[in-house]
Amino acid sequence: MQTTSFSIIESNDPIWKQVVSKCVKYDFYHTQAYHNLESDPENRSLLLVAYFNDALIAFPIIIRPIENTDYFDCTSVYGYAGAISNKKIKDLSQDHIDYFQKEVWQFFKNNKIVSAFSRLHPLIKNKKIFNNFGELIDLNNIVVIDLKNEEDTQKAYYRKSTSYDIKQLQKKGFVVTEAKTNEEIEAFISIYKQTMLRVNAREYYFFDEAYFKKILSSEDYNSKLLIAKSNGIVSAGALFIVTNKIMQYHLAGTLNEFIKVSPMKLIIDEARKIGTSLQLDYLFLGGGQTKDENDTLYKFKSGFSNLNNRFQTWNLIVDINTYNKLVTEKNINTDSDYFPLYRATENENVNTLLFGASGHAKVILDILKLKKRTVKGIFDNNPTVEELLKVPVYKSEELNNIKNPTDKIIIAIGDNELRKKKVEQLEEILFTTAIHPSAVVSSNVAIGEGSVIMATSIINTGAKIGKHVIINTGALIEHDCIIDDFAHVSPKAALAGNVTVKEGAQVGINSSVRQGITIGKWSIVGAGAVIVKDVPDYAVVVGNPGKIIKYTNE
Repeated sequence: MQTTSFSIIESNDPIWKQVVSKCVKYDFYHTQAYHNLESDPENRSLLLVAYFNDALIAFPIIIRPIENTDYFDCTSVYGYAGAISNKKIKDLSQDHIDYFQKEVWQFFKNNKIVSAFSRLHPLIKNKKIFNNFGELIDLNNIVVIDLKNEEDTQKAYYRKSTSYDIKQLQKKGFVVTEAKTNEEIEAFISIYKQTMLRVNAREYYFFDEAYFKKILSSEDYNSKLLIAKSNGIVSAGALFIVTNKIMQYHLAGTLNEFIKVSPMKLIIDEARKIGTSLQLDYLFLGGGQTKDENDTLYKFKSGFSNLNNRFQTWNLIVDINTYNKLVTEKNINTDSDYFPLYRATENENVNTLLFGASGHAKVILDILKLKKRTVKGIFDNNPTVEELLKVPVYKSEELNNIKNPTDKIIIAIGDNELRKKKVEQLEEILFTTAIHPSAVVSSNVAIGEGSVIMATSIINTGAKIGKHVIINTGALIEHDCIIDDFAHVSPKAALAGNVTVKEGAQVGINSSVRQGITIGKWSIVGAGAVIVKDVPDYAVVVGNPGKIIKYTNE
């Protein structure tokens, strides 16, 4: 006979800690103490527990009110949570999972919850619990150091440049210690806030002093604040949390004047040594800020390990009618994968700037207006008009006077080479994308910053679009294609599966490219060409079948 029950555990209930401690795998993101940091009179942390015979599934959530309504939604803490169990996830019965999903759905319906979101923990691999229940979204890879390996093996996976930089830091006298005094802790907090300002972080990430001190004093997990010093000055710091054989690289910062020497590399190396001495399983470094494998933060972290895990989120819409109504009423910028969409404007800056007052800029303006995004201005080296589609046009040299630190830019220049030159000229700029609402883009597609996806274009699963790419009107990018930075796929061009278009290449209007072909960097495929074999770098190819007529670098 099956025995089932469903419990709703509040964040102040000691049973929370008991349930989590019974689970096979969990992290500090699942703990009661960490959830209490996120709880306040408006945000209610709960642990939903579905018991099925001797097994349990526990799922931590935060319930938030939706402003100016009597509805709510659910989210997860900052970090990686998702469901956990006292059994191995792969051994959970489907009957138990079905029971969990049914009870959670009913709880959401009973409590007027419109949508639910959770970041799933890549090391726990709990997606089986959410299969056929909402949507699982593949995001960026995260980087993990396997501390079970011998130390020499761990270090062998360091990128050569990472190992070199660590040695140089040591030669220059940088040392890493654990912060113990209030002065050292306060120095780290100041550095962390400076870092958040530098990267234009959202207000949420500006944690107050009490937040750090609560984490450092918690008995639910082992916290280590490591700091790098040079000539007695704290140059960088990182907060690591140890729970259940996992060490998390939680929050970090570096003083502006030390960014180039990157003392954070020495800190992570020291954390790896500490984790190994404590006989932990993993040092979890996390991922980048975007899906792009060239993301600066991801590249920094991947210099320490070749072990990657795919990070997923779980999205569930419970009340579709109310969800759509909220999106419409709030006049949302829909050029976003943000979930839930009705909260997008609370989390994303909508001020956009364009560089280049051209016909190409007009097309991008149309996209941005359809997406209800605010375009503050257009900049051009030699403007011939004062405004473009009622948006003011400024001289390039006025950019720094008008641009706010959080404003984002799209380079609206159709010429691939000129677009690249302009990107290289701009410093400390945030770029954004523009995706036409009629474009069909798979959820399993990575699109780099600055890229533009135009009307009725189709980008199918597994494709990777680089930075500052143009996918023009009606273009077809089939599965697993790779379009490198500054490339342009022209209107109605069709790329079969697994095609690679290298940097700066242009695939002409109405051209067709056979499966598996590589289009070389800075090459040109002429209008209507049919490409059945690889195109060399810098080649100009026309006709059916395509033939090389010249090279652009000659």
